[in-house]
Amino acid sequence: MKVNILVVNDDGIDAPGIKTLIRTLSKEKEFNVCVVAPERERSASGHCITVHEPIGVKRLSDYYHDDMYNDGDDDDDEGDETEKLEGKTEFQVKCKSYSITGTPADCSMLALGPDMFPELIKSNVNSNRNGGVEFDIVLSGVNRGDNAGKHVMYSGTVAGAREAAMKGQIGVAISLDSYSRTANYSESCKIATQIVKSIVSSEERKRLLRGFVINVNVPRDGEKIKGVETCAVSTCSTIPFWKRVKDPNPEVLYVTHDDGEEDARAPSPLPSPPSSPRNTHALERKSSKILSSPKKRDGSEGGAEGGSKDFDTSDYFKTKLKISNDDENEMACWRKNETRWFRNGFGGTERDDRVGIDSELLKQGKVAISILSTNNACLTEPTFRFDVGEEDVVRIKQIGVDIAQEVACSCL
Repeated sequence: MKVNILVVNDDGIDAPGIKTLIRTLSKEKEFNVCVVAPERERSASGHCITVHEPIGVKRLSDYYHDDMYNDGDDDDDEGDETEKLEGKTEFQVKCKSYSITGTPADCSMLALGPDMFPELIKSNVNSNRNGGVEFDIVLSGVNRGDNAGKHVMYSGTVAGAREAAMKGQIGVAISLDSYSRTANYSESCKIATQIVKSIVSSEERKRLLRGFVINVNVPRDGEKIKGVETCAVSTCSTIPFWKRVKDPNPEVLYVTHDDGEEDARAPSPLPSPPSSPRNTHALERKSSKILSSPKKRDGSEGGAEGGSKDFDTSDYFKTKLKISNDDENEMACWRKNETRWFRNGFGGTERDDRVGIDSELLKQGKVAISILSTNNACLTEPTFRFDVGEEDVVRIKQIGVDIAQEVACSCL
């Protein structure tokens, strides 16, 4: 019987992490891989879902990821399973795939509905919960960058797995502790594959892990992994550093309806479907009335320079607005109805030096596995209580340890 796996992510449908993961999973004969991923990067989107506008869903070629993988990458997989297709003999990645305009949580929510994968509808599944669709595993990733500590709350990758767990599925989130654009995801994908095999090898594991998230963080140097351990989630988190920037987009999209009413929408870096379900016949680019230095509604210029390059606040006020030192403090005051823009940058890391937590294991070159409930409580934290039976808690913890040992034996 086929193992049905849903793959989602937050880095986007064309990200190298998801491409490598799909290619690795597809080599297993017993795996049926399905894909739903955002059309663009949605990192740090948390558990955001789309409710105020429609979500666009695009059905991709069943060989989409194979074509993308071979867009310049060299990959020799001698001895891999091959599938002859239109005279070709190289390894083919075949999986039913969709890209959507929504978030990672939207990906899981939509995939578990009745529209995308009707062939996976099971009559014994509570249709009010999932639309009748059930996967053996919902695998989110591989993410570019770790998702340890408090980042499990911000992470779109973890949210994709958590949304599935909230719908009664088994969610697995896997992340590589590297932000390099040229990172090697092969070890992470092997670990993900082994985790899937370990979970589905036992009916007890499949039963007990439903409704939980297995959060996996892989060290950046995958070739030198020193161990695999279950652990508690740390309190580490990135410290924000807010920097004032220029207005990134001085125009806003107005939607004009047949009845003459206008809806103003916030600026967006990429176009998305209209926010109103009503029929629209005109999309106009007009300036926003709420911004500090927009063009006027009649099209005439309204003041300050455009552009999106970051700038230093003090230099901007002195040089661009020609403000003297005496007047600087007065003019720098935030005026009524003035809109200012800020970018959230990296301001360091909040540390947690406890022994045996996810962030410390990563520093030691070890794979960190944490089992989370849908409210992000960590089941491998010994002091936490859960709304599950005490015997099941003990058994689930042991399952986590067993899976870690199996991954270590298979991948190290």
